[in-house]
Amino acid sequence: MRDVQEVDCLVIGSGFGGAVSALRMAEKGYGVVVLEQGRRLQREDIEAGGRSVRRLIWEPALGLRGHFRQWIFADVAVVGGVAVGGGSQVFAGVLLQPQATTFASAEWPRAEVDWRSALVPHYAMAEKMLGAAPNPARGLQDSWLLGTAQAMQAGSSFGGIASQAIYFGQRGEGVDPFFGGEGPKRSGCQHCGECLSACRYGAKNSLDLNYLYLAEKKGARVVPETTVTDIVPLADGRYRVLVRSSVGGEAKPPYVARKVIVAAGVIGTVDLLSHCREVSRSLPKLSATLGQRVRTNSESIVGVLLPPGQVANADGAAITSHFYPDATTHITQNRFPASFAYMRWTCGPLVDAATPRARRWQTVLTMLREPGRVCATGRPATGQRGP
Repeated sequence: MRDVQEVDCLVIGSGFGGAVSALRMAEKGYGVVVLEQGRRLQREDIEAGGRSVRRLIWEPALGLRGHFRQWIFADVAVVGGVAVGGGSQVFAGVLLQPQATTFASAEWPRAEVDWRSALVPHYAMAEKMLGAAPNPARGLQDSWLLGTAQAMQAGSSFGGIASQAIYFGQRGEGVDPFFGGEGPKRSGCQHCGECLSACRYGAKNSLDLNYLYLAEKKGARVVPETTVTDIVPLADGRYRVLVRSSVGGEAKPPYVARKVIVAAGVIGTVDLLSHCREVSRSLPKLSATLGQRVRTNSESIVGVLLPPGQVANADGAAITSHFYPDATTHITQNRFPASFAYMRWTCGPLVDAATPRARRWQTVLTMLREPGRVCATGRPATGQRGP
């Protein structure tokens, strides 16, 4: 096979699953290559993505090649990162551990008798690698959330986020605060509220600053702007992985690997493996249950718009406080960068009804009764930095 690139272990995706796999395989002595669809972000990319939705969104069919991807399905919306570091580039850095009720759920697999205990050392390792720290900041949004918690008779549960993947130390190029000099030099959080469009100051502990950084020091190679199109098993037990450029779409030399780890996020992984099973038929024996037990974060996002001239998202990280109004509900506040102003078009009347179908009709009727308010929500307001 001419122009084939041979490697011990090929990792598809550089987000949380891919980055962890890359480091651990490199530590075992394997030759590792990580393929990433997006690019390696530079500060100018992040700054542009924080200001402009066109520079933020990844949607190649529309000519948009930012680093934030959003999929809209019938019952759920999914967001993710398209860059070296994957979703860690655009997450808020919150590292909350599941409550006991999560593991008691009937849908949770029974492979372990006590999942919570089994995962304790792994949570500890993840918190160490991601630099978990309590958020020290309080701002205007936090005071509003506290007032909301008190109004809901849940003020006692209000508090700051106790575990975040953000470095809150000294600002400016300092020392490596996490890995004894083996990691990159870091700068402390500027409390700008723009975590969700990636951190231009390098304060958020995205994966390119820990797992991937250390994996590359051990010899792993990250190949950005590369999309995997097929995985073909070979007679000798290895796999031939076909790839193309994420930018121009042209084919690139394939890889042959002894081990292939598919970690392209939930959507990317299910899409690729479904293609291998149903379209190319390269992996026809993949389970029929592929993609049928996907879980979400169970989040509902409600946008709040301020009057013109008011800004309340530049005094902390994206998420800084939370509370629990009841045993099954968790509420946080979110600060959004200016490029997230498109979310104002997702803002609509808050209604309630017994079923999703009834809520849809109630929403439509409310919008018809108050069209002026709906149109006003969609108009940019001078002085606002985001929803």
